[in-house]
Amino acid sequence: MIVLKSFNKIALFNFINSKEFNALSFLPISYHRAISHINNPHVNNEDTILILAYYENKLAGYIGILADDMRVSNKFIKIGWLSTLFVHPDYRGKKIAQMLLKEACNSYKGNIIITEYTEEAKNMYERSNLFVIQKPLYGSSYHFLFNLSEILPKKNKNWNYVYPVLRLTDKIINGFLYSIRRNKSSEKHFLITEDLDSEIKEYIKHHDKLKIFNRNVEDINWITNYPWILNTNENKESSYQFSDFDKSFRYIFIKIYDANNLDTVLMLTVRNGKATLQFIYGNKNNNKITEALIIFLSKFKITNIIIYDKEINQKLEKKYFIYVKERNRSFMMHKDLSAILPYDFIFDVLAGDGDPIFT
Repeated sequence: MIVLKSFNKIALFNFINSKEFNALSFLPISYHRAISHINNPHVNNEDTILILAYYENKLAGYIGILADDMRVSNKFIKIGWLSTLFVHPDYRGKKIAQMLLKEACNSYKGNIIITEYTEEAKNMYERSNLFVIQKPLYGSSYHFLFNLSEILPKKNKNWNYVYPVLRLTDKIINGFLYSIRRNKSSEKHFLITEDLDSEIKEYIKHHDKLKIFNRNVEDINWITNYPWILNTNENKESSYQFSDFDKSFRYIFIKIYDANNLDTVLMLTVRNGKATLQFIYGNKNNNKITEALIIFLSKFKITNIIIYDKEINQKLEKKYFIYVKERNRSFMMHKDLSAILPYDFIFDVLAGDGDPIFT
């Protein structure tokens, strides 16, 4: 017999601090991810965050939901982003994933959006006949440095035998690239920082984007203070199936000035030398954005950066990069949510909307 159990933020807090949680054969959520969900400024006491499936009193699977508020016709409605879905191999073939998905959708009255899903998950969502595909985010992945030592072993394990040679090759080629790209201009027109300082907060207050998801100071505070991935140099063993630890994960802000006045703020995530531009506040036409990004990539030794913003992609000169590849992020929306939207509604999302900002 399959039994489903739903958790709001109060129940989740009690659960992750219980003996039951510590005794589980595999984790349905990491402790710090749970704390992040609990502190989400968009989550109410009644919102479901996590649903567990038990088969014969044993944990068999789970689905996680990130609560959010979506702006529709100048008012906000409660929605949820599906952030995790997992069924243990021992219990697959029992329709548990479908049961979890249905319960998650019911918990939010169909107000569910999904992004960053695997091909296997995509097939399941399509078979459910519950979701409609939305306009994707189109962007580019810019390869700034050589990274053969990481890319080639993933394609073929035999490359592991010459890993030191690949590392040396990367080092030599990237050293040459640094020398020819060296920018002698100072950073007096912009500042790169990991600190969400008072100047950035004040600027965001006056330039936050009133699109369908409004990312204000409270949101950015929550995102930066409660990350889902913690930094560690150790190879931590974890029974959690989704990212919870990595060698490096951080949020970076680039402040760009015009005549000593803050004109643009870029917010990025950097994970193991790979960056994504998540949010842009202020003037996207600032002609110093390209220079600031190139210096950021050099300073932090970024191997590649993903940018979904059309205006900024048009500014970046491809001459700075080894290779540029088209990239897109797909979205699905529950058909019940799609049905209540006005005919002129535009699904206008940013790279940092949903759970990708945390991973």
